[in-house]
Amino acid sequence: MASTISKPCNKIPFELFCRVCEDICNAKNDKKILILEKFISKCRGSIEKSENLNIEDTFYPALRLLLPGSDKQRGAYGVKETALGKLYVKILCLAKDSQDAQKLLNFRVPKVSGSTAGDFAETLYWVIRSRFEDNGSMTIADVNQLLDEIALKHATNESREVEQILQSALFKLSANEQKWLVRLLLKDMRLGIAHTKILKAYHCDANDLYDVCNDLTKVCKMLNNPSVILHEISVNLFEPFCPMLSERCEITDDSKIMKTIKNDEVFVDIKLDGERFQLHWSREKNLFKYFSRRGNDYTDTYGCNDTIGILSPVLAKQFKPDVKNCILDGEMMCYNTKYKSFSTKAMNIDVKKLRIGNTHQPCFCVFDVLYYNDLVITNRPLEERLEILNTIFDPLEGIFVHTMRHKARKVDLMKHLNDAIDNFEEGIVVKDPLSIYKPNSRNAGWYKIKPEYADGALIELDLLIIGGYYGEGKRRGVVSHFLMGLLEKDGESFKYSAISRVSSGFSKEELADLSRKLSPHWKRFNPKDLPPNIEWGKEKPDLWIEPESSVIVQVKATEIMTSNIFKSKITLRFPRIEKVRYDKPWHDCMTVQEFETIIKQTEGKLYSSCTDETNSSGKIKKSRVSVSVDKKFQGPDLRDVNCINNMFEDKEFCILNDSETLSKSEIEKKILEYGGRVVQNPGNDTFCVLANNIKHIRANAIKLSGKHSIISTKWILSCFNDNEFLNWTPENVLFLSKEHQLLMDEKFDQYGDSYTELATVETLRQAMDRVELDDDLINTEVDAFLDFKNELFNEDQCFKIFEKYQVYFDDLNLDNLPVRNFHTNSVLEMLIFKFNGGTVCKNIDSSTTHVVIHSSCKNNANKYQTMKKDRNQAFEIVDENWITQKIKW
Repeated sequence: MASTISKPCNKIPFELFCRVCEDICNAKNDKKILILEKFISKCRGSIEKSENLNIEDTFYPALRLLLPGSDKQRGAYGVKETALGKLYVKILCLAKDSQDAQKLLNFRVPKVSGSTAGDFAETLYWVIRSRFEDNGSMTIADVNQLLDEIALKHATNESREVEQILQSALFKLSANEQKWLVRLLLKDMRLGIAHTKILKAYHCDANDLYDVCNDLTKVCKMLNNPSVILHEISVNLFEPFCPMLSERCEITDDSKIMKTIKNDEVFVDIKLDGERFQLHWSREKNLFKYFSRRGNDYTDTYGCNDTIGILSPVLAKQFKPDVKNCILDGEMMCYNTKYKSFSTKAMNIDVKKLRIGNTHQPCFCVFDVLYYNDLVITNRPLEERLEILNTIFDPLEGIFVHTMRHKARKVDLMKHLNDAIDNFEEGIVVKDPLSIYKPNSRNAGWYKIKPEYADGALIELDLLIIGGYYGEGKRRGVVSHFLMGLLEKDGESFKYSAISRVSSGFSKEELADLSRKLSPHWKRFNPKDLPPNIEWGKEKPDLWIEPESSVIVQVKATEIMTSNIFKSKITLRFPRIEKVRYDKPWHDCMTVQEFETIIKQTEGKLYSSCTDETNSSGKIKKSRVSVSVDKKFQGPDLRDVNCINNMFEDKEFCILNDSETLSKSEIEKKILEYGGRVVQNPGNDTFCVLANNIKHIRANAIKLSGKHSIISTKWILSCFNDNEFLNWTPENVLFLSKEHQLLMDEKFDQYGDSYTELATVETLRQAMDRVELDDDLINTEVDAFLDFKNELFNEDQCFKIFEKYQVYFDDLNLDNLPVRNFHTNSVLEMLIFKFNGGTVCKNIDSSTTHVVIHSSCKNNANKYQTMKKDRNQAFEIVDENWITQKIKW
C-alpha cells in the first residue's frame, strides 16, 4: 500500500511543521500520538521502492527535527538560553532594564517571567509575538540547512558567524516559528511525548533498530515502508550501536544475583568512572572508528588510521598479527602518568581533549569484544568472548589495557566492594560468565554495585538548606535543587558554610510539601547584598533563605572530595536526599566540628562498617550536647582565607605540632592561602609530614611505617618568609621515604654537601659535622698517602705550598665567620690558605710572616705599617690576591 502527498517532506513549509508541533504539545496524551501518526502518514513519501532510496525523500528531514537530541548527523550548536537572550535584546534594541529584556535575561525567575518561567522559548514567544509577521517563508529543508550551517560554524569556533546567521534567519520566521526554532537549537522540543513513542509512531520496530545503530538515517531508510517488519538486527562493523548496560543492584539484595546467575563463580570488574566508547578497527582497510555510548563519532579526535590522531597510531601497533578486524567495548579513561592511576570525572577532565605524553593522557580500557575476524560474536557466552579478547592485543600501560577483573564466588561480593572503595574506585560490576551481549539491554546478566545503592552502607548527614535553584522542564518555576550548609558555632553566634548541591532523592509529593514550607521565605540572591551569616564560596544560588526559616534534610553521599567551588574546599560525591527532617529545629543540623570528626573516622569515605561510632543502619550517633574537639586536633579555621599564590598547588600536608613562632592551625591556614591542602592524618596523596622533631610520638610512628617523609617545620616557615617554594636541604630533613631519598641522593652526597650549589661556610661546617671517621681512615699510613700523592702530582708538593707561612687576616673574626658575602672578608682565601698547609694566626706575634688586608680595605694598612716598624722581625703586608697568585691556578 502506497501513501503519497504532492510535496516531499523536505519541501513542507516550516510553518506547517510548527503548527503540528503546537497541536501535539496542546493535545491530551491519547490524542498526541494520533496527530503525530497522521502527520507521518502524509509526509512519509513513496514507500513502493525502499531500496537505494534518497534519504531526503523519506521522513528523515522531519524526524530529525522532531528528535533533535537523537540526530547524530549534526553536531552541537553552541547556543544556549543566555546567549539567545542577549542576541534578542540586541536585535530588538531593548533597554537592558526594560521588562521584556529582563524576561529574556532572567527567564527562570517566576516573579520576572510569570507563568512561562523556566521555558525560554515560550517566554520569547510572548515577548516577540507582536513584533514579527504571522507567516514565515522557510521550508523544512531551509531550516535543516540553517541548523547545519550553525553546527559547522560552532565546530570551527566561529561564534560571530553563528550570531550573524541567526540574525539574518530570524527575519524570515514568524514569532511561533522562532519559538520552535529555539526549541530545536536547545534540542528540547517539549512535545510531551517520549522519543520512543515518536519512533514507534514511525514504525513498530524503529526503537529496536535505533537502540542498536543510534542512526536516524538508517532507521528511515530501512523502515521507510511501515508494512516491512525487521526480523533480525545485527552488530555491523563501522556502524555505531547502543552498548549493553548494567542493572543497578544493592549489595544487600544478593538474592537477585543468586537467583539470576546460576554459576557459583562470577566475573567482578572494577567499575570505571570514564566515558563509554566502542572501537571499530579493520587491518585491511587501515581504518579506525570511535563511537560514544550515544553513537557520537569521535574518530576525528582519536584518528581514523595508523598515522593520524592522538590514539590510533599507538593502538595499531598493539593488535596481534592474526587479528583482521574487531569491535571492542570499553571505557575511555583519563590516566595520570605521574601517579600511574586513573582520574575520575569529578576532576572535571574531558578525555576527548587529552594527548598522549602529557601528565593526563587518554587510556582505552577494554572489557568486551563483539565482533572478531568478520564474525558477530555477541551470542557467545561472556567467558568465551573474554578468552578471544585476551588474544586480540598486547596491553600497553596507560594507553591500551584490559579492565581489572577478578573471578570470584558470589558470597565474596561484599569483600570485593569494600576493596574497591578502599582503593578509591567507584564500585564493581558483577557479570554472569554465561551472559550473552544484548545491545541497549539493562537486564541481561550485568549488575553494577556502588556504595550509594546499598541501604545502610552510607553515613547520614543532617544538613541545612541555605540556597535554592530553579528547575527546568516539568520542574520549571519550582525550586528543585538545593544548596546545603554546615553549622559553625562561634560563641553565641551562628554561621553556615555551603558544602554541596543536591537534587536527587525527592519524590514529587515530598518536593511539593517542601516547596510550600519554604516558598514564603525565599529571597533573590544579590551579590551586592549578601547575608553575613552564610559563606558561599564560588557557588551562587538563584535564591537564599535565612537559616531560622529553613529546614534540615537527611543526606547520604559516598565520600568527601576536594572542590574549589565551596569555601571549605571540600564537597560531597554523589549526594542524595533521604528525607526531610521536619522534626528537627534548624540549629540542630550537623556542625563543622562533627563533620571533621567523620572525615577523621572514615578518611573521607562516607560508608559505614558498623563501628562503635555508628549503629547498624549507618547513622552517626549524635547527642544533643555540642561536640567539643581539643584545639590541637581541630582543623584550620577556614574563615578569611585569602589566596596569596599557588606555590603549594596540588600538594597535601599533614602538620603534627606547633612551630616556634606559629601554631599548628596558623601553619595550616597559611598553607591553604598558598594553594595547598591540609589533612589531619597522612594518606596516599600526602606530600610530606611537618614536625619539630622525630621524637614526637606520631612522627616516630609515621617514620616506622616508612611511607611519608617527615620535614622540619622550619622549612615551611622559610617558604612563607621567602614567598616561594624552596627545595628541601639535608638540614630540613627528619626522615625521608624511599622515593624522596632517591631524589635527595641525586642532589647531595652522603654528608649533605650539594653537588650543584656553591658551598658556604655554614654548609661546609654542617657537612663536616656529619663526617664520622672510621678505623680504616684513622689507621691510614702516611707512606701510603705520600705514595698516592706522588703518583697523582709527581714531584710537586701539592697541598703544602703555605707550610712555612703563618698569616694574620685583617678584620676577620675566626670564631664568628660570615655565612654570606664572605668574599669581601677574605674568608675564601683563608680557607684556601689553610687547605694548602698554611697556619692562621689569631693575633700578630713574633712568628707572623704575613698580614692579609682585603683590597677593599686598603686604608687599614697604615696601622700595620706602624706595627711593622716596631718589630725586630718584619712581616709582609699583602692583599688576598697574593694567595691565589702563589698557588698559580
